Amino acid sequence: MSQTVDKDRVRMDILRAFEKCMETAPMAVVSLRDIAKVAGMSHANLLNYFDDKEDLIISYVRYARDFVSDKCRRWFASHDRSDYDSNLSYMNDLLSYVAEGKLGETRPVATIQTYAIANYNPKIAAIIREEFTEWHNVMLEYLSEVYGSEAGSEEAEAMMILIAGTFICNYTGALTGDVNDNIIGTLGNLSRS
Repeated sequence: MSQTVDKDRVRMDILRAFEKCMETAPMAVVSLRDIAKVAGMSHANLLNYFDDKEDLIISYVRYARDFVSDKCRRWFASHDRSDYDSNLSYMNDLLSYVAEGKLGETRPVATIQTYAIANYNPKIAAIIREEFTEWHNVMLEYLSEVYGSEAGSEEAEAMMILIAGTFICNYTGALTGDVNDNIIGTLGNLSRS
């Protein structure tokens, strides 16, 4: 009796193996053979799921795009603005989640490397632009739902800058994270005369 293979699950296992490889080496030097080994399969079998490394990277970028969009939607769906005493505390809670995530949550960890590769690969650059457009649209949708006409495209873009920077700085451990629970409030200190 033949076994049915869940191709989507295997593809996700390969993407996770790709991430695991990048814990010890940059994306540019990780080979498909390295990934196959970590995924517990042959190089030839891996090629049944991805045509080449570029196809795998493109799939990874799409996975990251969908992951972040889904997490933003879920966060807004499970956090009602009326449960917060101010807009500031509401948005700070979102940014705190972006910075720290939930305990045990697995996140795409190689997004920063894909941004760098996009500078050299027009196909990946186009997908990264699509990724940020998707995130911007999600943010615009939910900000408009919560804040009405006060929130527009510029506010969504500003939030995307804060979200991307917050994620990158916390992921890389570049900063202390001491401001994670009051990022917007801390920035507000700069606007006071």
